[in-house]
Amino acid sequence: MECLNTVNELNSELYEKFEECEELFYYSTNGNIDIIGFGDTMLWNSEDDGREFNEEINDYEPLTPFIKKLFNQYIDRISLFHF
Repeated sequence: MECLNTVNELNSELYEKFEECEELFYYSTNGNIDIIGFGDTMLWNSEDDGREFNEEINDYEPLTPFIKKLFNQYIDRISLFHF
């Protein structure tokens, strides 16, 4: 449920900032692995979860800020492409 809530929150933020967007965040699952992506690009999957584990709270760092960080890294990478 955390993945779906994260995608809904991110798409709402996109709409608030830019209104209509051609690309959106998405959530997909095969029942075992959860995927969050943007447009045609997978940003995160539960099989290869790069979030840090917080011993104090016995849980991973929050998903939404982590996806935002991955998204910003993706945008930084593709912004390097120019003709």
